[in-house]
Amino acid sequence: MTTLKDIVNNQLQIPYEDIATSHLASDEQLCREIQEILKANNFYHFTVDGLYGKITREALRDFKEAFALSGGDVLGPTTAQFLLNLNKSIGQRVHDFSTKQGTQKAIIHECKRRGLILNSQIAYVLATVEHETANSFQPVEEAFFLKPRSKQMAHLQTRFYFPFYGRGYVQLTLKSNYEKYSRKLGIDLVGNKEKALDPNIALFVLVDGMLLGEFTSKKLGTFVNGSKTDFVGARKVINDSDKASHIAGLAQNWLSKLGSFESISAAEESPENPETAEEIQGIEQLMMMQIMSS
Repeated sequence: MTTLKDIVNNQLQIPYEDIATSHLASDEQLCREIQEILKANNFYHFTVDGLYGKITREALRDFKEAFALSGGDVLGPTTAQFLLNLNKSIGQRVHDFSTKQGTQKAIIHECKRRGLILNSQIAYVLATVEHETANSFQPVEEAFFLKPRSKQMAHLQTRFYFPFYGRGYVQLTLKSNYEKYSRKLGIDLVGNKEKALDPNIALFVLVDGMLLGEFTSKKLGTFVNGSKTDFVGARKVINDSDKASHIAGLAQNWLSKLGSFESISAAEESPENPETAEEIQGIEQLMMMQIMSS
């Protein structure tokens, strides 16, 4: 039986393209360990059973693609370390959404928790929220700028997707997307659409959607990774090319000040806490590995 730590420590390379011959098919313990981490990070949505098949293989492929990990269908030490560090960072934190800075800290934390660890990636997520919420950094409804509300609702009722109009930090739209996130979160967003405005739910949708390409099938890691920073092209993750240059400028601005912002946050979060220190160390290790693997 092999563990992810064994793969890292012994520099193992485990091919997984051929389901029948892969070591994962015969090592249920290793497969189960991988499935648990992938499920906790919303790459795998089925029973953790230790049985290697097409579903687990596709989840591993999605995981590597999301983080721009090279090497094809091979589970090597870099991928194994990514999985281990994500496993350490799993868990909920109570966020303060009452202020802009509190929300920005929450976004940064959730990005890192899910593996969007490069400052350039985080900068683009922050820029997207800044644009979509008109710099309020609060979950909003589509056409929120129309006043009074009767005018807003009259406008929204003309949309073919009404009443599943945009809500949240990136304005979750269409019934199919409300159904998708109902399944992912275990919450009925179809019957309770306003829940998409809850900051914790909106935060999950924001990062999960940009990471996995749930909005347009385009993933943030395709445009912004260790080897390139295409802030203009990254708009395709949300809405083709609408306001692409404007948001790219916001992202560049965030990138220039993110270091100092994070320094303040780290000081406030008491680095003497062993769990926090371990998480920060794991994030730094992931950053270096992502840059080196690109």
